[in-house]
Amino acid sequence: MLETGSMIKIDYTAKIMDTDPEKGGTRVFDTTIEEVAREQSIYKPDKVYEPMLVVLGRNWIPKGLEKRILEASVGDSFETNIPSEEAYGPKDPSKIKLVARREFQKLNINPSVGDRITIGSQTGTVLSVTSGRVRMDYNHVLAGMDIDYDIVVHEKIDGEANFIKELIRRRLPGANLEGLDIIIEGDKIIVDIPEHARFFEYVQFAKAEVSKDIGEIVPGFEKIEFRELFDIPKPL
Repeated sequence: MLETGSMIKIDYTAKIMDTDPEKGGTRVFDTTIEEVAREQSIYKPDKVYEPMLVVLGRNWIPKGLEKRILEASVGDSFETNIPSEEAYGPKDPSKIKLVARREFQKLNINPSVGDRITIGSQTGTVLSVTSGRVRMDYNHVLAGMDIDYDIVVHEKIDGEANFIKELIRRRLPGANLEGLDIIIEGDKIIVDIPEHARFFEYVQFAKAEVSKDIGEIVPGFEKIEFRELFDIPKPL
């Protein structure tokens, strides 16, 4: 039975209404399935295509989709439409702003319509450009859109050690974690990292993020130790 706090893995394919009136219908804009991504011409070589880890109740997915998944069971496949109010919210006109062109020039950015640009702590989409000002939309790119989802609920993760291992996988997508071991000693977690994983990109940053995740999702622990294991070569 799924409930708030359940850790699960899902595959999804997400679709929105096509903005091209001549095409009509919906278009796929995101998926966890490589075959679908290639079929829909949205494949990204740097993306890891695999079931997504979700902890229900943590706002990792739109609240409307989470509500629908809570009504499902492991093994279920279903389609659902999530209205914008329960997805990424309606368009907020106050988040459409005019920005002086010189702010972009300071960063050596030449804005074009459709570009996603970050200035300071804000990321927005360029709506129009004049000689002196740029009209920016700081709404979420999916704000105001209803989203159709195809969902498969693959499995529910049980056990603290498995929770921790999956949180590590989430922070190191695509890493070979074969041989990674979790040892629990009272309020301390020991993570044995195999030699082949310790040079994976972002592994040092991931340690801090995993520690934060554990504090929020797997309560009761005070310390975490990451140990790096090496195979000792045998003499020739």
